[in-house]
Amino acid sequence: MVDERTRNLVKASSRLVLAEHVDPQDDMRAERARASFASENLAEYLNGGKAILERRSRLVAQLEKTTWGDKSQRYFLTREQEYVEGLKAAMGIWQLMQSGRLSVEDGLEMRNLLSFPGGLELHIGMFMPSIMSQGDEEQQAYWLPLAQTLKVIGTYAQTELGHGTFVRGLETTATYDAQSEQFVVHSPALSSTKWWPGGLGKTSTHIILMARLIIDAKDYGLHAFVMQIRDLRTHLPVQGVTVGDIGPKFGYNGVDNGFLIFDHAQIPRKAMLMRYAKVTSEGKYVPPPAANAKASYATMVYVRATIVEDAGWYLAKAATIAVRYNAIRRQTAAKVGEKELQVLDYQNTSATLLPLVAVAYALIFMGKSAMKMYKQFEKARNKGDFSLLPELHAVLSGMKAVSTWTAADGIEACRRGCGGHGFSALSGLPNMFASYVQNVTWEGDNNVLCLQTARHLLKSCEAAGSGKQVPGSAAYLTDAQQEITRKCSVGSHLDWRHSETLVTALRHRAARLAVEGHELLIHRGNGTLHFEGPAWNGSTVHLIHMARAHSQLVLHQTFTQAAQEAQVDQAAQSVLQRLVSLHGLTILIRELGDFLIDGYLTPAQAKMLQGQQNELLLELRPDAVALVDGFGFEDYQLNSCLGRSDGNVYHALLQAARSSPLNKTEEGPAWHGVLKNWLDPESRQQTHSRL
Repeated sequence: MVDERTRNLVKASSRLVLAEHVDPQDDMRAERARASFASENLAEYLNGGKAILERRSRLVAQLEKTTWGDKSQRYFLTREQEYVEGLKAAMGIWQLMQSGRLSVEDGLEMRNLLSFPGGLELHIGMFMPSIMSQGDEEQQAYWLPLAQTLKVIGTYAQTELGHGTFVRGLETTATYDAQSEQFVVHSPALSSTKWWPGGLGKTSTHIILMARLIIDAKDYGLHAFVMQIRDLRTHLPVQGVTVGDIGPKFGYNGVDNGFLIFDHAQIPRKAMLMRYAKVTSEGKYVPPPAANAKASYATMVYVRATIVEDAGWYLAKAATIAVRYNAIRRQTAAKVGEKELQVLDYQNTSATLLPLVAVAYALIFMGKSAMKMYKQFEKARNKGDFSLLPELHAVLSGMKAVSTWTAADGIEACRRGCGGHGFSALSGLPNMFASYVQNVTWEGDNNVLCLQTARHLLKSCEAAGSGKQVPGSAAYLTDAQQEITRKCSVGSHLDWRHSETLVTALRHRAARLAVEGHELLIHRGNGTLHFEGPAWNGSTVHLIHMARAHSQLVLHQTFTQAAQEAQVDQAAQSVLQRLVSLHGLTILIRELGDFLIDGYLTPAQAKMLQGQQNELLLELRPDAVALVDGFGFEDYQLNSCLGRSDGNVYHALLQAARSSPLNKTEEGPAWHGVLKNWLDPESRQQTHSRL
């Protein structure tokens, strides 16, 4: 027992060490008190209104009352538990919707709040959308009710072991047999094994199959089919199908990504989705109208639009955690007992985190714009008009790449910015990064997607060279030569705050790189523009750089316009404008070499550019916590001990650690089987005597 004298001695020493101790919750309250604007106004606008935020709070309360909505053990689950519990959660939401206790809209929001990826991801994200966009009326009437009631569960089987982004290289065949009026689906080689579809491993009963249509030994290219792969009573593979899980991944392990091999599996003629292309019972191929030739690509474009939309919100989550933690974390003082500095007050920390807050806002607005573009295309497509597809494809290809690169790198930067505690799964950041980083390669490798945007830019340069007006996001290439000859007009450091100054600089860079790319391809192609072969393959570094510059311009232009149009109060509008400036300046500083190499900037202007960024960091520092509050996340969404809105970080870490499965017993799970034989003298003696 500790006597009273000892307790008093320790108490006195504690007062000495903690003389200037600050409660983290006091720090968090002080951060919000010093903000220049009310974060509630911004959060309401960004999320679509006060009613939506209130609904979200109600849904969180509802989730917390369910067994499958409990997140307290999320970071302690094995892979098998993660898969099973993720499915339980998904089915729990579906059951609430089916019973009428939850609207479809609320169900989707609850799914977002739960943030527990599982076997239904592609059923929702690609199986049903593919049927809606590519199935004829009869197919939609048959399949959609089954999918909506989970009487069938689907996924999207496109990527193969040997081919992914290069869709035209896929090898799985669907050969039509007119005599039986069936397609025979076959995997002709190991490389044609379907690989990666989410939900395929152990969940899905059906797939949207992308396979080469073969009729009378003629290859008609890729087409979509609905195909059953598992028996609905036994869940065993049907004849001609071998299917399984591909094993653990870097992250996202609640999803059972799978492999699939076909051995002359047979499916009926009507399994082919025939809204556009058709195959008659006699085996005649009816091609889609010329305008609809790329109709099947619409699903991929839709998915890329959702990826762009998600990128900003994922980065916003990470930035919220990192900013809140760095606002309450104190480190380093002149001597023991003095108040330590808030880590967010160090310039290097704010220079890392505040630009990430800015780009998160930029990506959120870009995501809203991308989805608006897609919906405009979808409306036109339903009338048979596909004229918006080339521009949509070009913008979303480049933006998918830039947004996911930015988000993935940003999440990891936030994790590193949280020091040692950022390495703990309880911070929420390692799991977030591991699960998100797949986005840079899935639904199109980012480098390849940049090359698709580059093709569009090169064609735009060709059109401009012929005297044509270039439409859409590449309109600046109509007067590319004028853009290239510009020199920066900045005369003082405050000029760098002007929206047009930043947009003009980014436009100049994009135009110069596009024209240089065009000239490079023409030169290497001996006067002809080639989109394949040695000239193209030997120029991809420049072409990717060119596409990134274009996409960064589009991103900043969209952010600039969205901030100007934002329906928020004057104080919030003012801080948004400073974020726009910080976002543009950050791109310019990161890509400074591009602006110095052609003399667009003088060294003096570059110095003013960097000085202005430092000034903006100081101005935005008091608003840091309010800005991440402006994203409107519930603590339940973040599921992070470090990102708690009340700042009670250390208490949360200790409480979560105590619930670790390793702490179920005081001695631990290895005591009886391993440690006791070495540490307990009696057991050690018995063990050694047996030896």
